[in-house]
Amino acid sequence: MRTLKAEHLEFQTDGTRYDLVLVEDPYGGIIVAWTSTGYLWRYYARDYLKPLSNDYNPHDAKNIFEYLEGQAWLLDPEPSH
Repeated sequence: MRTLKAEHLEFQTDGTRYDLVLVEDPYGGIIVAWTSTGYLWRYYARDYLKPLSNDYNPHDAKNIFEYLEGQAWLLDPEPSH
């Protein structure tokens, strides 16, 4: 059985507090869930944040994408040994 990597992120920007759960998607990208709102996206590093639900705020999507793009640990794969 494969174990998926998951992370919990909290940050604030533009007066909005984000409390996100990130889960590695076995089909590519990272699933981003903002559970208190029900918003769901698939994040592709250095590319875009794809909405997976019809109910989402583009302003929040922009803020989340910009924050994720600033996280080096998400952009650079772990070094191989």
